[in-house]
Amino acid sequence: MRYLQRRTIMSDTNWNNGHYYGKAYPKIGMKLAREIATITYRSGPEWDMRFGRNRIDPSSQPSLCPNFMIENYLDYQGEAFCTKFDPNSLLYISKAMDLFDISEDFGSMKAGLSRIKCPVLILGVQTDILFPIWQQRELARELHEAGNKAVTFYELNSIFGHDTFLLDLNGVGAAVKGFLETNLAKKDTDGEHKKDDGSQQ
Repeated sequence: MRYLQRRTIMSDTNWNNGHYYGKAYPKIGMKLAREIATITYRSGPEWDMRFGRNRIDPSSQPSLCPNFMIENYLDYQGEAFCTKFDPNSLLYISKAMDLFDISEDFGSMKAGLSRIKCPVLILGVQTDILFPIWQQRELARELHEAGNKAVTFYELNSIFGHDTFLLDLNGVGAAVKGFLETNLAKKDTDGEHKKDDGSQQ
């Protein structure tokens, strides 16, 4: 998906191989990239619930212009974002995300993850198509198998897809609160044990 976003920006003739500063801005490419991204932020059931096949104007004749409310929404999101972010910055951040590999220089994912010693909270959403729930389950399992015994995994059942992290304040908040309180309590308990055996003053 990020590859397609990059292609839309780079296919805009105004991108000019990244040399657009002080010249025509690659607005069309940025707008399309944002529309592609917007599709991944919510789930299919949520899109269907919000828009279904509702038309902008039921009395209008079909055309190649937006006829459906969902098309109008995607067009609005693309237009609203396209000039708020630097295209080259988006390209490099997007590519860096794709290139990141925690197994690099360590031989395997498990070897790379074994270097993480701190408590870890992993939140997954069942309807997330941008970061699918199976990837979150795999990450939690791999961390645990790599030796981290302080891995907490929450699987949220929300219709909002990836945007659950912005919209489900109760579900996300409860997960974060439980994680922090559990680890703070453990830290206090460990501190008391160290005092008891005289290893810490």
